[in-house]
This record gives sequence, C-alpha cells and structure tokens, in this order.
Amino acid sequence: MGVTKKAKVTFTCEPNLKDDLEEWARSESRTLSNLVEMLIRQAYEERSSSTDRLSDRTDGPQPTAAKPATAAKAKGGKASKGAS
Repeated sequence: MGVTKKAKVTFTCEPNLKDDLEEWARSESRTLSNLVEMLIRQAYEERSSSTDRLSDRTDGPQPTAAKPATAAKAKGGKASKGAS
C-alpha cells in the first residue's frame, strides 16, 4: 500500500451501513475510504455554498447550527448515567 499525505479519520457506524457503503464503493470501483471522502466532500461543498448564500442575503449575525443530539439521545436513551 502506498504512502499518503492525507489525514486519517476514524468513525463508527452500524454494521449494515458499512456493508451497504462497501457494496456502493465496489459498484463504482472505489475503495470504501475513497467513497466516504467523496460523500463528505460533496456534503461539505453543499453546506459551504448554502452558508455563503445565507451570508449574501443578510447583514446581521448568522444563526448557529443546532447542536447535534448524542447517539444515546438520538436512540431515546440517556446520554450518561447521571442525566435525567
């Protein structure tokens, strides 16, 4: 395997999502890493362009993005044992 100057990022996901992404990558003759980089790049560019459009339309402060829910909260559970 060749040496790369790209930064390494690790994330976790459900096994079925990983399987589906691997199948998608194979169907496009890509590596899983390359597919995920492409998807993240597209999402980032889309977000950047929508943020640019917002700033072009208003002169005031921009609204901040809502804080994402933790995985535990997204599943309806508690974020920690101490949370109520």
